[in-house]
Amino acid sequence: MGVNRNIDALKPPMPERVRRTIARVKAELDIVLLVIETDRLQVIQNAYYAQGRDNLEEVNRLRGIAGLGPITAEENRRVITNAKVSNHTGGGAIDMCPEIKGKPGSPWWNAPKETWEAIGRIAEECGLDWCAGGYGQVWAKNWDNPHFELMK
Repeated sequence: MGVNRNIDALKPPMPERVRRTIARVKAELDIVLLVIETDRLQVIQNAYYAQGRDNLEEVNRLRGIAGLGPITAEENRRVITNAKVSNHTGGGAIDMCPEIKGKPGSPWWNAPKETWEAIGRIAEECGLDWCAGGYGQVWAKNWDNPHFELMK
């Protein structure tokens, strides 16, 4: 179990659109996009949903069931999802993050808003809905920058 990063685990036509997005972001922005997570099992979503809501012992118990490593009390202060059921479950969504230049494999979570917006624009041109504000929408008061789905 654990986190799935396999692009081919996504529902068609997402794999082709994700690959096109990754290639264009590299070519146009000189940014490597890291695949953080694709298809997600419900047991993983349950562990994510518990974070920031349940006590640390319960959260780490659920994470263990899901094949995820434990988190710290500080990490458990932060809610990381508002969804009990995610579009990731069944391969309908992907999380991608720019890589920190010079640090292969290191996600640049706090990239500037302009960087995320440029990535989102390219993804939408490639047929992915950027769930942090695509088409002028904002899903929640806190952006979910790395989350992309099939264009509806």
